[in-house]
Amino acid sequence: MAKATKATIKFQKKHLKSAIEKRRKKQKATQLYKKRNPKKFGRGTIAEGSAGGSSEGQNRDGGHQDENAESDDNDKEEQENDKTKSMSVDEFFNNGLESDGSDNEEEPESGNEDFTGIDTIIEENDDSDMETPITKKLTADQKAKQAAKEEAARKINLEALKEKDPQFYKYLQENDKELLEFDGEMEDLISEDEDEDDDEEGERNEEMEESDEEMKEAKGKERKGKKEAEIRGDEGEQEDESMDGIPLVTKDMVAAWQTALVEKHSLRALRRLLLAFRAGAHLHDADDQRVYAYRINSPVVFNKLVVTCLKYVIPTLNYHLPIQTTAGGKPKPVNSGSKYIVLQPLIKSFLQNTLFLLKELTDQEMIYFVIRESEKAIRYLVGFPKVAKDLLKHLLFLWSTASDRVRIISFLTIRTMCLQLGSTYLDLGLKGVYLTFVRYAKTTTMHTLPNLHLMQNCVAQLYGLDLGRSYQHGFVYIRQLAIHLRNAVLVKTKESFKAVYNWQYLHCLSLWSQVISTHALNNAGQPTSLHALVFPLVQVSLGALRLIPTSTYYPLRFQIIRNLLQLIENTGTFIPLAPFLFEVLESGEMKRPGRKGTLKPVEWDLGFKCSKDYKGSRVYQDGVGEQVYELMTEYYALFSTSISFPELAIPAIIQLKRFIKKSSLVKLTKQFAGLVDKLEQNSRYVEAERNKGDFSPNDATGVSAFLKYQDKEKTPLGSYWKGVKRSVMAKRKMIEEARKDRVEREDKTTSSSSRTSKDDSDDGDEDEDQSMDEDDLEEVGDEDDYSD
Repeated sequence: MAKATKATIKFQKKHLKSAIEKRRKKQKATQLYKKRNPKKFGRGTIAEGSAGGSSEGQNRDGGHQDENAESDDNDKEEQENDKTKSMSVDEFFNNGLESDGSDNEEEPESGNEDFTGIDTIIEENDDSDMETPITKKLTADQKAKQAAKEEAARKINLEALKEKDPQFYKYLQENDKELLEFDGEMEDLISEDEDEDDDEEGERNEEMEESDEEMKEAKGKERKGKKEAEIRGDEGEQEDESMDGIPLVTKDMVAAWQTALVEKHSLRALRRLLLAFRAGAHLHDADDQRVYAYRINSPVVFNKLVVTCLKYVIPTLNYHLPIQTTAGGKPKPVNSGSKYIVLQPLIKSFLQNTLFLLKELTDQEMIYFVIRESEKAIRYLVGFPKVAKDLLKHLLFLWSTASDRVRIISFLTIRTMCLQLGSTYLDLGLKGVYLTFVRYAKTTTMHTLPNLHLMQNCVAQLYGLDLGRSYQHGFVYIRQLAIHLRNAVLVKTKESFKAVYNWQYLHCLSLWSQVISTHALNNAGQPTSLHALVFPLVQVSLGALRLIPTSTYYPLRFQIIRNLLQLIENTGTFIPLAPFLFEVLESGEMKRPGRKGTLKPVEWDLGFKCSKDYKGSRVYQDGVGEQVYELMTEYYALFSTSISFPELAIPAIIQLKRFIKKSSLVKLTKQFAGLVDKLEQNSRYVEAERNKGDFSPNDATGVSAFLKYQDKEKTPLGSYWKGVKRSVMAKRKMIEEARKDRVEREDKTTSSSSRTSKDDSDDGDEDEDQSMDEDDLEEVGDEDDYSD
């Protein structure tokens, strides 16, 4: 008969009697409940024999239950529809990664024909899959049984290791025999998860607390003497100890462990280093009452311990678990094989303590170092999904809140996780970066705008890893934008308009324009799966642009047009944007004489709505005219090599000449006169090239190849736009430098609270300034364009 394990003996001494008593009480209670409910459980063999005769009735009841369940599902579906329709944009966008973990439910397709194909579900719990399922709390008896089973399984795996890899088993016997015997240090690492689960629960029975304390005391005494003898005998060091005998970590100890890891790849030194690292990571945790194998009382030793652990643990693990590839050249997952089973507790301890330390740190340089070094351990996360998801959530938090250096290294680590851990984490990463970006984009100021641009570029890069999955995410989120727009078009209330005219909605349109522009075509110029999203995104963008076609929201109109110009440039799609620019020139804002004043120029990228002070002013007129001039020049320059450019330019030439004749804005009329001249020159250039062609208009191949390789900047209009663009970029650079100076001055000012709020209100950044008032609704009531 096999010898009983240590855990089995402890279970028999401490918990066997109570477990048997509980089982007997449960059996008696079950029998008593069955006797009191004979109709439900029957009476012995008679009930069993009559079960067949009552099957028909049971079927009838089951049928009624099915009908009731079906009706309940229909009621639930109607409630979800009402909830989705009544959801505001804040409620939708504020659903972040901290959800309750419930399953997402889809909203039925809308019957609105205007948005057929892009109507979508609204996900109320955006992070349901970021949370791990709640497991049932195990009792002490169940934990002891589970520990005994795990220990027996480990010993079986070690026996298998002895047969499969005798060389590695021999190495463990010679250098790290304790690893095979599961000594006290090893049990401390293995039981780390159970200790953390107990801390999260925070409630135990008094009997369990007493038994746990007794076990800890016996275990601690046994371990203390063993560790003292081992450390003093093997390493020959005299260490300071506290009153309870816990060894004190010194610089010499850390140096000795480091030398053993570098020269011998010693698992014994690795195990002791991880025990010390565990104590160091929880050094400042006031709520932690656990007793650790080591203690640290010096910040110098703590820093050296953390640096040593982060730098040398992963190379040691990589030595014992080298990267293996399949026949196709793909790396095999590391969580398989006999060696991994032996090293799994060490890996888990390192990952959990590194994550805990990362959450506790506040110094940006230290956070950067920890993330940079822990990125090397990404491949070991495949066996620990709970740790991986928790790390992903914290990296997303740092990506949106930390300094620029930490933001970049956090994103690179997220990208590495998406590449190495499989499609599940890629989906989590794509969803996480988008929702994090949306939450951060709630307001836009000169302080947050650079960070928004950085995050937008990061999201566009991550969505290029897997275009198929990116299409699925993009389709869902663009449909969500379409839902808010549809509700605004149909309901026509202040709240429904605010669901579309806000910073989050505008930045989402800009984000998807950049994502699709970057990845819609491959390197060979062929459409990818994301190219199919061009049409719904353009429809949603134009619908938002036309929702309130008044002069108050010209800043929003210009930002949306810039997004669509980016799509035209990178995908070659024709989008009719000229009518929306002609509409601005024909508006009353540009016809009536402007009011003079001392207002500063409008910063068009820091607001989507014109404040009341600017409406009707000469400053606003000049700014609107400059924006129309720049956008119209860029728009027609993108089609300067098109075979249909002469016909495309005719409406612009007529409209601009009419405006030049009626307008009193001297500077603007000169600019438009130069643009008209270049439009006419470019039309003559394209007509001359068309006369040289030897193909008919119905020859699609010849039409598509017309001036295909001609550089746009060498055409008359393209050369003109190059000069205009140079002056525009120089002006933007001056504005950015001025903003940096303003930010530096505000940082140096001690009493910045009142001054900052005043500057934000001047910039049009306050929520009150960006909100919708009654005058806007009156203007909307007079317009019919939004309902087309």
